Amino acid sequence: MSVADGPSRWSIEKFGFTQAVTLRKRVPAALKRAIERAMDAREASEMTSDHAFGSVRWLVQYEELHQHLRELPDVTDLRPPGAQFRITVCAGHFLLPWHYSTRTDLEIARVRPGRTFSRFARDLLALYGPKPRYQQDTLPLMPLSDQESRDRSELREAAERLSVEPKVLLVGYACNSDAGLLRVSWGEAALRQNDELEWQHVEDLPLPGEASQGWRGFAA
Repeated sequence: MSVADGPSRWSIEKFGFTQAVTLRKRVPAALKRAIERAMDAREASEMTSDHAFGSVRWLVQYEELHQHLRELPDVTDLRPPGAQFRITVCAGHFLLPWHYSTRTDLEIARVRPGRTFSRFARDLLALYGPKPRYQQDTLPLMPLSDQESRDRSELREAAERLSVEPKVLLVGYACNSDAGLLRVSWGEAALRQNDELEWQHVEDLPLPGEASQGWRGFAA
């Protein structure tokens, strides 16, 4: 995969040409700034571990997406019940950040969420993400999994305040506390029962200052 010279047809259909052009620049810039803040926190903590880096990065990823995008047309935000952050909503799409790797060579479509996925991310995908093409039915008398039995009514009620039925757009990125932002991708994926993501579309975004090298992405 390689980064597009301009927005893909998929992103233009989602946001319109002008907004898609702006998002492919501002989304990576927002994540870059979030990681810089996390790196500063790690340095200030004088800790040898990445605890300060990880905890700060998780929160400010939401803050920086909001700061970088809030003045754009058709952008709003929503504070999930009990959350310390606000999630950005653009053209009816939750922009859900996901730190999926510390390596630049790992493509997002190869990653299983595992512990890198928060409970909020799972709830949001369960409610508003695409549905898997195939989902195994629960056998009679078999207890529901924790994911299937979770009460998401408060999150659903909060999202009902939006003007349209929302969808989820994953904004995945790779980074580490030494090298900073390494890679950014976005797309749509369903969360399967076996904790795998079934991608319907995914593509890379250019890093801030990165030259275009042709389009990289796929639609399933």
